[in-house]
Amino acid sequence: MPTPNTPADPGDEFRQIIAQFRQAEQARMDDAKKRLRTQVLPRLVQQRVANIEAAYSGFGDSGAIDGLQFRDAAGQRVDRTTLPLEVIEQLENCIYEFLPAGFEINDGGQGSVLIETLTAKVTIQHQNYTEPRDSTREFTL
Repeated sequence: MPTPNTPADPGDEFRQIIAQFRQAEQARMDDAKKRLRTQVLPRLVQQRVANIEAAYSGFGDSGAIDGLQFRDAAGQRVDRTTLPLEVIEQLENCIYEFLPAGFEINDGGQGSVLIETLTAKVTIQHQNYTEPRDSTREFTL
């Protein structure tokens, strides 16, 4: 504990900021999980959707969900146009909260999110790679 004549450790303030950030991130994730479990999945189960797969990608400081596929218990596609638009929007909002932080930065990353509606299980498969680009330059002046 600093005394009145001792400056505070700047690392303490940084650690507090990081702790607050992590706490806020966890609260957003918990809220997204709750909304998905209590509001979105029950409506999709009513529409006979057994699982959802969301593909996503990002690079150059931009990223997005590239597409959603809905399937029934037999593995057959469920036509997206038969599903309520507000449910799809809520689903996408929840999925964005699950994506790895920074998936859109620089070379970015890509992957998929699989959601099983009956078990409420979410599986995220993420790939992130950087392609090395070596070069040699030679000049004669």
